Amino acid sequence: MLLMKRNSPSAFVLVGPTASGKSAVAQRLAEQTGTSIISADSMNIYRGMDIGTAKPSSAERARVQTWGVDLADPAEPFSVGDWLRAVRPAFDTAQPPIVAGGTGLYVKCLLQGLDELPPADEALRERTEKMTLTELQAEARQAAPEAYEMLADKENPRRLVRLIEQGGQSRTTWQNELPVVVGLHVERDVLHRRIAERVDKMYAGGLLDEARRLLGLELSATAQHAIGYAEAFAVLRGECSAAEAKEKTIVRTRQLSKRQMTWFRHQLNVEWIETACCSDVGQLADKVYNIWRERGPVPLAGVCL
Repeated sequence: MLLMKRNSPSAFVLVGPTASGKSAVAQRLAEQTGTSIISADSMNIYRGMDIGTAKPSSAERARVQTWGVDLADPAEPFSVGDWLRAVRPAFDTAQPPIVAGGTGLYVKCLLQGLDELPPADEALRERTEKMTLTELQAEARQAAPEAYEMLADKENPRRLVRLIEQGGQSRTTWQNELPVVVGLHVERDVLHRRIAERVDKMYAGGLLDEARRLLGLELSATAQHAIGYAEAFAVLRGECSAAEAKEKTIVRTRQLSKRQMTWFRHQLNVEWIETACCSDVGQLADKVYNIWRERGPVPLAGVCL
């Protein structure tokens, strides 16, 4: 069993780029230690978007209680504040949960908190929902040039909308030195191969059928442009072939993984584990466990109990 919870909210945190294996490691350790998992993935929040987001399976969630999954319909706006509120009950138990994900902003806000944001401007939200990704990028760059350049995922419409809404004012509060979290580092060639294999698996697993069910809905800008789904929608509209969609999804996912690593290195305090030295998930999980056992859970300023 991992160390028990401190007086303040705490968790064992595992980060890494997409396809790094963090979800499998978190699942293995959660099953071994009897704790829950918090998914820090901004796409796992959407109901009905399962295959393209590599969401934990129903069988995995039956074995381990998982927070941060299926929180909103694809048509709903959703903020990091909404996510923080949704996962707060995970800290009501004595055993600290495992936080695993690739959305750096979610992890950082969990670690250091988020100031209260003013109510969303509904008129502005309605206008931005109708904008293309290029239009959102242009307006976000104009509204907050410095914040825009620091944005890890410039193809995420929701992040761009928040920049526009905030007018470039940083509302996050980084008051304390960031604690050390564990990260998985994968060699580029290996990561690229895994990404390609994951995309093939998504198409073989029914991504186009899942996208077809979503296509008739009034999706949010974030859902419309989500990696994998945007390309699948293009196939269904006859704009490209499945092979072309796969290739574009692979390229966009590679770009995302690079942005994620840049974010982690500049915005978080990470102790990296080289996955190349591990032959399987079990060995990698053991390395993560040993670090967590030595360091203990990290305190979370972003959780109010």
